[in-house]
Amino acid sequence: MTKFRPGDLVRVKEGTHQEGMPDHRVGVIIQENDKRHDYTPDIVQLLFLGQTEPLRFHVVFLEHLTSS
Repeated sequence: MTKFRPGDLVRVKEGTHQEGMPDHRVGVIIQENDKRHDYTPDIVQLLFLGQTEPLRFHVVFLEHLTSS
């Protein structure tokens, strides 16, 4: 699986739905979950362009727009 890091520009894959996600599906990863204290290490917080509240996504629903 491709590694996602804070600062990566990503798009949520087509067919994925979450309440509050804008139509353009483009955002920046702002935080990875702490793998030592969380049982879901492949969940990241994503801040969408034009939004103020981050949403959480599993990395299988994301694709890079920029290289890590």
